[in-house]
Amino acid sequence: MQFQYQSPVNNKEAKLNGWEFAVQHFFGDTGFGAQANYTIVNGDIGFDLSAAPTITQFALLGLSDTANLVVMYEKNGWSARVAYNWRAKFLDNAAIQASEPEFTEAYSQIDFSVSYEVNDQLSVSFAGINVTGSDPRKHGRTKNQITFAEEWNPRYELGVRYTF
Repeated sequence: MQFQYQSPVNNKEAKLNGWEFAVQHFFGDTGFGAQANYTIVNGDIGFDLSAAPTITQFALLGLSDTANLVVMYEKNGWSARVAYNWRAKFLDNAAIQASEPEFTEAYSQIDFSVSYEVNDQLSVSFAGINVTGSDPRKHGRTKNQITFAEEWNPRYELGVRYTF
């Protein structure tokens, strides 16, 4: 029997570099605070969009800058957070079909959570994830070549926790 198969081969080298900046601060005894971070990631090999589709390319996948900004409150049994999360466009597949790339477009969303500790055993919470309803999209060599699009709605959760 004859079989034909494909398998990735680690036969190239690439270098990654980056920086991460983070800060967190509470404002005295007010209970209010903020945290922020920004991550920069770079590689020395990219995908050449001008290359012919017949040429197989080696590329680093998933590299992109990210940022998060959170405002929070933690005092008297209350805990509340609102977070903005962002990720820049990135190459997530160098050969989705033949040698055609697929990029995930820049994406951001806002989440929140609120909880209250009723006593040492009981707490209640409410959270919202992607409350702005941001939708993920992927495209090929150009933004007009959509390969994936999905409609995401906000998600909410209500919770009760009891510790024995």
